[in-house]
Amino acid sequence: MNLVIDIGNTSTKTALFLDDKIVFNKNYESLTIKDIEILLKEFNIVRSIVSNVKNEQTELEQLLMNQTHFLSLNEQTLLPFANLYSTPSTLGKDRIALVAAAATHPLFNGHDVLVIDAGTCITYDFIDKNKNYIGGSIAPGVNLRLKALNQYTGKLPLVDFSDNVTPKLTGDSTIDSIKSGVFYGVKLEIEGVIAEYTKRYENIQPVITGGNAEMFDLESKNRIFADKFFLLKGLNEILKYNAKN
Repeated sequence: MNLVIDIGNTSTKTALFLDDKIVFNKNYESLTIKDIEILLKEFNIVRSIVSNVKNEQTELEQLLMNQTHFLSLNEQTLLPFANLYSTPSTLGKDRIALVAAAATHPLFNGHDVLVIDAGTCITYDFIDKNKNYIGGSIAPGVNLRLKALNQYTGKLPLVDFSDNVTPKLTGDSTIDSIKSGVFYGVKLEIEGVIAEYTKRYENIQPVITGGNAEMFDLESKNRIFADKFFLLKGLNEILKYNAKN
């Protein structure tokens, strides 16, 4: 059984895979060593991998090294795609995992793929039909935009968007105006980026994932494939690929 852990900016996601099937998953606001010790006792975990956006060696990783076949994800890790990024040492581990998921997904064989991760940042990653990772772009996500409006202006409040309710296009209060500006700014940005890629790559398959992905309801209108476990599946694919090679 494979344990995959995604340590993000605001939360940590975990999943256990038996081959390609998720048999357990849980999100943590703050993952502890005790949480992992419980999983190690309850399940027969053979291999493990961690994606940590903070890029720091942790006590958690040391525990996994001692009790499982732990794979350290870095620029030397074998990957199921060709990485053509000009600065691979700076490429985020979360982006590597997302591209791995796209490169190995059977639905995307022979297709160019654009992976959109709508989280703290919004990342766009392009992999061509020959499984070459070309690169992408990074933009501020919903919460970063809300914080910027509050921190870099004199009077605008910090707005809570946790209810994920689609705001009115025309806000009739300052709070509603901020919600409208941020929501439709992000939504139209994503749709615009997809449109630009579609002009260049006619058969491109867009994929959306991440904590804020469901907020925008894009998949029903833009033939977007949505999968909230996409990054975790990518980590599992990297584990499987290294086990075979």
